[in-house]
Amino acid sequence: MSQIIASIKPILTGAKTFNKKLALALLGVVALAAFLINSAFSAASGDALQSGPEESTSSIEASATPSGNTAPQIQEPSVYVHLVGEVRDPGLYSVESGARLIDAIIQAGGFTARADESSINLARILTDGEQIFVLKRGAVSNTSSIGGVRSSGTPQSAQISLNRGSQAELEQLPGVGPTLAQRIIDWRTANGGFKSKTDLQNVAGIGDKMFAAIEGQVTL
Repeated sequence: MSQIIASIKPILTGAKTFNKKLALALLGVVALAAFLINSAFSAASGDALQSGPEESTSSIEASATPSGNTAPQIQEPSVYVHLVGEVRDPGLYSVESGARLIDAIIQAGGFTARADESSINLARILTDGEQIFVLKRGAVSNTSSIGGVRSSGTPQSAQISLNRGSQAELEQLPGVGPTLAQRIIDWRTANGGFKSKTDLQNVAGIGDKMFAAIEGQVTL
């Protein structure tokens, strides 16, 4: 704007015959045109500055929006067990794979007042299709129930060998957990095996009551 006025000023001062009114009108037109051009340029610059952050925000939000292709959730399979005997609410229960017997007992409302809690191994991991029988205090389990458990497809007369049974198999006996099962294995290794069932009473942790509960469920 200042350059335009500077270029016209010599004309106004140097040409005596120039019509001053026409020059002033011309100057006004030039000034108005310059003002309009400057206003239009300022408005365009302002719109560009305002639209820039919005577009950037929109692009960031779009990139942060999930595509909808989420990975499918893997559900643990259920294990069904049948609790009978001295539990408050006997019946069929569903527990997560890897659950222990204590979890199923809790679902059944816990033991009754007459239950012999040592007749089963509460720390044992459950398998599908089991029937767990909780004994009454003073009762002795028969050979049809191994460790308070009747598994589907397993002969009811099956017995556990004291001399050949694995630790997992020995843990099926009532009241026998991982520690006691290992003691049985250690004793048979140190003494050349079991010669009779009564040798079990030589294993630390097996008293008269426990021996009476497992005697009919084991064989040499």
